[in-house]
Amino acid sequence: MSFFAFFQRRLCTPFVAAACLLISLVTLAQVTLKYRVLNGYFLSSEAPVNKGKPTLFVFEQADTFADVFKPATTMSRRPDMPNFNKEMVVGITLPATNKPPKLSISRVFVQDSVMTVRYIRIADTTLTKTPQSFTSQPMLLVAIPAQVVLSTRLIENGKVVLTLKKRND
Repeated sequence: MSFFAFFQRRLCTPFVAAACLLISLVTLAQVTLKYRVLNGYFLSSEAPVNKGKPTLFVFEQADTFADVFKPATTMSRRPDMPNFNKEMVVGITLPATNKPPKLSISRVFVQDSVMTVRYIRIADTTLTKTPQSFTSQPMLLVAIPAQVVLSTRLIENGKVVLTLKKRND
C-alpha cells in the first residue's frame, strides 16, 4: 500500500463522518408536521382580516377559534372539530373575490421555534358567459399537533407573504 493511499483512507473517514453528522443535525432541526384540513366553517363577519392581502390565524384555544370561525349549518355534513387538547389550528384567509382561487397546503414544518406554512394558490381561469354576482372568502383551516412556536411564516407559491409573531397574553 502506497503512502498516498494510506493517507487518503485515514483523512477521508473523519470528513465523511463529519459530513454525515452535519446532515443528520440539519435534518433533525426541521420537523415536518402532519396536518388535517378542517371543513365546514366560514369566517365570522367580526374577524380581524388584512385588507387586500392574506390573513394568518394561529389558534391554541377553542374559544378564540370559535370567535373567528363559525360552523356552517348544513344538514349534509358536520364540521370537522379540532381537538385543542392535542392540536392547534392554523387558518389562512384571502381577500374576498367573485372568482375564488383553489388553495391547498403543500407543507407545514417547524424549525428553531418558527412554524412555516406553505400553500399553493391557483387562480380560477374558467370562462363563464355571465359574471358571478356573489363574493366568497377563500380560506384554509388545518389542524396540526400542538407546538411551541414563537412565530409563524406564511409562504404562498414560494414567496413569504406574512410573518406572525406570537403575542404574550
